[in-house]
Amino acid sequence: MINRVTLDDPELDRYTRFVLTHIDEDVRRSMTPQQFESIRQAVEATKPRKHSLDIRGVIPLFFARYYFVILGGRDTRRDQKEKELDRRRNTFSTFEGLVLAILMLIPLSALLIIGAYVLKVFLGIDVVPDKHFGDFLR
Repeated sequence: MINRVTLDDPELDRYTRFVLTHIDEDVRRSMTPQQFESIRQAVEATKPRKHSLDIRGVIPLFFARYYFVILGGRDTRRDQKEKELDRRRNTFSTFEGLVLAILMLIPLSALLIIGAYVLKVFLGIDVVPDKHFGDFLR
């Protein structure tokens, strides 16, 4: 005689028990312990995970109630993990990043100095009396 499986097993968590109760009772009774265990493992593998950000609420209106759920967290799906690893492998090393930052800062600094000079001229500020920028270049 095959041992029948029940949902009274204390090892079942609430989510797994909830999903298994939605299997037709006749089908559930006909399952072997091995089949039941296999389905239980599959359900637990797809169980919803905890999120870093989990905001849930209800908006009660006069004529209806609406709920909202905002979930957020790191994307742990397999294809996303592979993309992250590829990005990490292809990113610049620290030295390359430093060189790139310096090469970007030089033109930005020059533009900032030119912009400050144009603003000074526009406002009529005379930092060094009777001298102009061209005089310092000679």
